[in-house]
Amino acid sequence: MPAAIVTDLLAEQAAKNGSRVAAVLDGIGEITYAEWDRQSSRLGRKLAALGLKAGDRVGLLFSNREALAFMVGYFAIHKAGGVVVPINTRLTPKEIGYILHHSEAKGALAEGSCAERVAQARKDAPAVSWAVIKGTPGNSTGGGEKCWEDILKDGDDSPFQVPQTKDDLCDILYTSGTTGFPKGVACSHENVAGLGGGGGLDKLFAGMTFLHAVPLFTFAGTHAMMMIPLRAGMTSVIQPKFDADRYLELVAERKVALTYSVPSMLLLLLDAKSAGRHDYSSLKMIMYGTAPMPPEGVRRLGKLFSKTLLLNLYGLTEGGGAACSLPPHEAQKRPDSIGKPLPPTQVRIVREEDSAAAGPREVGEIQLKGASRRSYFKNEKATGETWTEDGWLKTGDLGYLDEDGFLYISGRNKDIIIRGGFNVYPIEIEAALHDHPAVQEAAVVGIPHKVLGEDVKAFVVLKPGKQVKAEELLEHCRKTLADYKCPRQIEFVSELPRNALGKVLKRVLRDGAAGQEGTGLAAG
Repeated sequence: MPAAIVTDLLAEQAAKNGSRVAAVLDGIGEITYAEWDRQSSRLGRKLAALGLKAGDRVGLLFSNREALAFMVGYFAIHKAGGVVVPINTRLTPKEIGYILHHSEAKGALAEGSCAERVAQARKDAPAVSWAVIKGTPGNSTGGGEKCWEDILKDGDDSPFQVPQTKDDLCDILYTSGTTGFPKGVACSHENVAGLGGGGGLDKLFAGMTFLHAVPLFTFAGTHAMMMIPLRAGMTSVIQPKFDADRYLELVAERKVALTYSVPSMLLLLLDAKSAGRHDYSSLKMIMYGTAPMPPEGVRRLGKLFSKTLLLNLYGLTEGGGAACSLPPHEAQKRPDSIGKPLPPTQVRIVREEDSAAAGPREVGEIQLKGASRRSYFKNEKATGETWTEDGWLKTGDLGYLDEDGFLYISGRNKDIIIRGGFNVYPIEIEAALHDHPAVQEAAVVGIPHKVLGEDVKAFVVLKPGKQVKAEELLEHCRKTLADYKCPRQIEFVSELPRNALGKVLKRVLRDGAAGQEGTGLAAG
């Protein structure tokens, strides 16, 4: 019988596989399914005693160094009937305060490194009447803050659950806010509890080992990184902080069957010194997403992990578990595709000019439709603008389907560069730059130009120990790109600005390039 609410998933695994290790925090600790269930029941009771009522929102601020606490806290909030609001631990007090206030949170659970910021954030969110902080001495710091260790020291840890239904609000996940204030994506229990079962992943990987280094406070972390292994009764191995060589070592050491990485992590894996030294025969599938993977990266992945299925989890926080599959043999034939949609995901391409269905290889807006629909919390206007009446999600991404139904991404609507009347898609230029052997990463944005309207600027990160001149990269681009697509400016940087999921923040690059009008010259 399908789980009605997310805590049903944990209760089921605790009953079936209680002694199995649910999660290993590499180099720090581990927790079994039975311990996870008991600790979350104990904490859930204590939260209810603090005043948490059914439907109350609670902020959750733990980095991956405290991943086990995140997992316990997440389920404790749900067992007390609450709604989880995961928050990026790298945010400022003002940003945290905005999310706590907008979500109408009544409390917060946080690690010690966030204690001061949470205290400051509460000034902007007066409804937050209590906070439980992990790693603080004493029972209270005077402002309604309680000590996590003191609360969990003793108490009733028998099964506990405030009644909830599949239609009740489960999580509010705040988008990265790259186009303004973050919007809260509201997810029901039915929507979240159903994640991880698509395509039979829960049966295919039952009892095996899963590896990732994705922050749990992200959409992918909160849902995919917890729900997929939980449904399958897997052991999750979590890296506190991504390290390419250790990641590859863990694949072999732990006999990892399934892993998830963002493209930037995979590119670092491919260039790691130890890439060819380990046995990867246990690895059945690599999942990746949240940002485009350059075609050259897909080719190299297919060679290094020749017997491993590549699964591109293309989607948005708003879209839930939409996914596209790209098998190894197709990755070699169509390295610039993200694959075919997996049921129940549906994909269609809509032409921007008349909203009609686009033909094969005709670029338009990518729209998704899944088994369930999400919405924006307290924002009916944005909900109406983002979802059609019949449930299609307007992604804002541009792409096309080929004759065989494989999906290709051309870029974001807002990322299009219109240069002298020509539409330029940054992803094409980024792919060309990635093909150069000296380039580690590249990001392309539009900059103002008096005559052309916009011009093309590339930000490039070189591989360690590599050197190349901007003129050489321009000549490299001219071999594969039309002249109007080639960047007129190239700036070498040590790293690209990213959000917690590894997505490049092009807004930051655009802001930094403001006023740097295109000159037709390459800037090294």
